[in-house]
Amino acid sequence: MTAVKSAPGSLGALLLERGVLDAGGLKRIEEIRANSPQRLSSLIVDMGLLSWDALYAIFADVTGIPLWDGEGEPFIDEGFPEGFLDYNRILPVQRADGPCFVLEDPEDDGLIDMLQRLRPEVPLALSTPQKIKPALAALFGQNNDEAEEARGLGADDISHLKDLALEAPIIRQVGDMITAGVEMRASDIHLEPGKHGIDLRYRVDGVLHARPAPSTQDFPAVSSRLKILANLDIAERRLPQDGRIRLRTAGRDVDIRVSTLPTPHGEDIVLRLLDQKTQALSLQSTGLTPRIVERYKENLQRSNGLILVTGPTGSGKSTTLYSGLTEIIDGTRKIITVEDPVEYEIPGITQIQVNEGAGLTFSTVLRSILRHDPDVIFIGEIRDRETAEIAVQASLTGHLVLSTIHTNSATGAIGRFLDMGVADYLLSSSLVAISAQRLLRRLCEDCRQLELPDAATVERFGLDPAQPLYQAKGCPKCGRTGYRGRLPIGEMLEMTTELRQQILHDPSTGALNAAAHAGHFRTMIDDGLDRVRAGLTTIEEVLRVAG
Repeated sequence: MTAVKSAPGSLGALLLERGVLDAGGLKRIEEIRANSPQRLSSLIVDMGLLSWDALYAIFADVTGIPLWDGEGEPFIDEGFPEGFLDYNRILPVQRADGPCFVLEDPEDDGLIDMLQRLRPEVPLALSTPQKIKPALAALFGQNNDEAEEARGLGADDISHLKDLALEAPIIRQVGDMITAGVEMRASDIHLEPGKHGIDLRYRVDGVLHARPAPSTQDFPAVSSRLKILANLDIAERRLPQDGRIRLRTAGRDVDIRVSTLPTPHGEDIVLRLLDQKTQALSLQSTGLTPRIVERYKENLQRSNGLILVTGPTGSGKSTTLYSGLTEIIDGTRKIITVEDPVEYEIPGITQIQVNEGAGLTFSTVLRSILRHDPDVIFIGEIRDRETAEIAVQASLTGHLVLSTIHTNSATGAIGRFLDMGVADYLLSSSLVAISAQRLLRRLCEDCRQLELPDAATVERFGLDPAQPLYQAKGCPKCGRTGYRGRLPIGEMLEMTTELRQQILHDPSTGALNAAAHAGHFRTMIDDGLDRVRAGLTTIEEVLRVAG
């Protein structure tokens, strides 16, 4: 039986006592609550004063009821009707040591007392609404089709959609979804409608993780809520749309890029979370090896030339270049960026967002930029021949040009430019350096284990057979994945006379790689193996992202 101290009583008084709120703040919240159906705890979280986890940690401390650690499988307890469990937000969980009742409302003295009288042998635990609600929905198998019919949702009724999107349950559902992403350290949230329902997946450390999704009947209202926040057209469901949300949640300022894409079963929505609190824009904070950071800094001091960062989407290219820009902001050089979209606002530079619908493309903006006497130009991405040619010409006429391009390796960027039609003699003259990078998962320091590598791995990678390497295991702190957080690996290709000659005479991938290695070029695999030897990641992870 769980030893319960006492229910928290007045949440407002408790937060005053803990110093979370002052009297004026509590009064303002109570005034808002008077005209809102939301509970005080929900208002506290929605206003960004506390995260759900922080609030429930206080509840656990005051009541003596522990927080649920996520262990165990939900099950239908025959001792109580399903309606009773669902109405009171009680999640029965079967753990290794027996059943447990996970509660959402620690303020309900009567419910806690009743459970302890009727089932004294079952311990209690607390968990947040965003964890309890979807778990109960999944446990009791709510029929989405029947619920949709009962609710009478008409997807074509735009006025009705707006009304639904402004209902407190939908507002709370969207807020909880975003807060969960921030607290999970997710980079993206994917809402994917399918034939049999909605999938909700969070990209954490580069890997997607499924979570209980909004119901089919709620999805039109959820998507409309997101569109309203991002200033998108909720009536437009046939064309892709892009927008931006700025809000404060879980005590953090978060920028969210919203992208919608029409599919046969509804709009696929992706939210990219740009957590301003966790992004420290400096080259040292990128996590790149000191050797690469040093070469970046030296090349950024040049007065002209083209510096490229390559890699797939989500590999940290833009963050690396933004960090490089912050290194050279000193008031003596004019820096202009052309981006789609502007991801981070940086004081001291001029940032321009393209608008292709209005004819404001990368190439048209770049032509105008050159008349504004810039010293440094940052191009968010080189996508076509025209942009590539303007970037090369600008770098040859006294400007330092920084940009990204999607290729798999540093040498691959050279072939990509040539394929787009850039003249080889112009490219060889303009290029200064090309780097490629990937983000791989960092081993969880709480559960990693040392093991000797097998003979095949030793031979393949030239490892010391007597040196044990850390392997992933998995624990509650890392969500049983064995990894927590990410770190970059990279390669930096600096142009030499030999490489410039190679571009002019034989720019094939093999010839370029041979010329690069002749100059002691270190690949991403080499950089990754250094991280493996340092105990930061595993060979399997290096091969997954860079093999």
